[in-house]
Amino acid sequence: MADDKQKLDQIISHLEQEGINAQDSIGTHGVGDKVAQVLNNFGVTPEAVQNWLGIKECGCKKRQKFLNGVLSFLKGVK
Repeated sequence: MADDKQKLDQIISHLEQEGINAQDSIGTHGVGDKVAQVLNNFGVTPEAVQNWLGIKECGCKKRQKFLNGVLSFLKGVK
């Protein structure tokens, strides 16, 4: 459990280094792409998730597209 928390903390830290944080990430275009990129840097790919869970489709690409589209409409909203 401690390893999971440490890995999540690393992911959040890396997202912040990429310019995404809790205060302003919602208006950032391409949030789904950035999240996917950061997770990929830690080995969390759609293929890895599918292998871990023993499933054919994890829905990662759908969630990535959702984050890119839905959150982009808020771009510029303060």
